[in-house]
Amino acid sequence: MAAPNGSHATWTNQVPIAVAPLNCVPYTGPPLDNSDAEMAQKESNQVSKNQPAMVFLPPQTTEKELNDILETTTHGVVVSGGAASGKFGPLIGSVDISESHDTFLFRVALPGVKNDKKLKCDIQEDGSITIEGATETGEKKVHVHNMVFEMHTQNLCPPGNFSVSFQLGGPVDPLTLEKELANGVLEGVVKKKPLKGL
Repeated sequence: MAAPNGSHATWTNQVPIAVAPLNCVPYTGPPLDNSDAEMAQKESNQVSKNQPAMVFLPPQTTEKELNDILETTTHGVVVSGGAASGKFGPLIGSVDISESHDTFLFRVALPGVKNDKKLKCDIQEDGSITIEGATETGEKKVHVHNMVFEMHTQNLCPPGNFSVSFQLGGPVDPLTLEKELANGVLEGVVKKKPLKGL
């Protein structure tokens, strides 16, 4: 059987390339060898910090690893916990970011999240934002109206804690943050920090 590129090599002679998949399931394949790591490092050095990136982290990720990843891009999004589990359902943590001359606007998809004390939005002066909370949907048994329902399907977000972190395009004044959670979307507006000397 010929290979798709038209060569006559058989598939059994092809050497697989160890590449991490581009999806929301954490990579669990064989460890990448050093040549792949070196090539990935060269490619990552060529990527502009202004390019958007979404990174899914396993639950054991340290705060230092999280900060190192966020520093590599000004428009990056990092998700962990239930948001990075790769389970079926609407994706928690999809982010839209926009800006005007003096303000940033961000919207974060948080389906199945209630606006309660569990939901926290932490913003730093450098424009980094971390949103933490818990989803309330996707359970196997639902207690509603004094009845218990066993769910036949579970296509909503899995229940549990989540964390979403991302970086706005510059420094902000955290005290000016106004946010609202409605219809499964957290929308926030924050003023840019005025540049000194202007």
